[in-house]
Amino acid sequence: MTRRYVALVVSIDEIVEEEVVLLIEDVEVKCFLNYCPSKIEVGKQYEVELEMVLPDEGFVVAAEKQKHTLEMIGEGFSCVLFGYLDGSVFRSFVDFEDQEIHFEYPELNEQYVKIAVDRIDVSF
Repeated sequence: MTRRYVALVVSIDEIVEEEVVLLIEDVEVKCFLNYCPSKIEVGKQYEVELEMVLPDEGFVVAAEKQKHTLEMIGEGFSCVLFGYLDGSVFRSFVDFEDQEIHFEYPELNEQYVKIAVDRIDVSF
């Protein structure tokens, strides 16, 4: 089961309809709007589900620092997430469950890691 989080809508791109910037757990993140059955408004809070879209390979390395945050890369949706790989759960600024990272990188389980992410999908 995917956990839901309360997110504040910071902005919605006027040109790219699927681009939305959210504030979740004091972290600002640009997301790809995957599912939204009703209209959302800037400045309002909503419950959301988040999912990482990962590259095919080589996206996880051990992290030098122990932190739970993200850094956006460029103007697109790509980012780097920092957090702790705890079995089937990657604990970052939010918990990402069932991404199966621990199967591909068992040597990094129970360690702080840095993950290159193509985008973070959001569903309202």
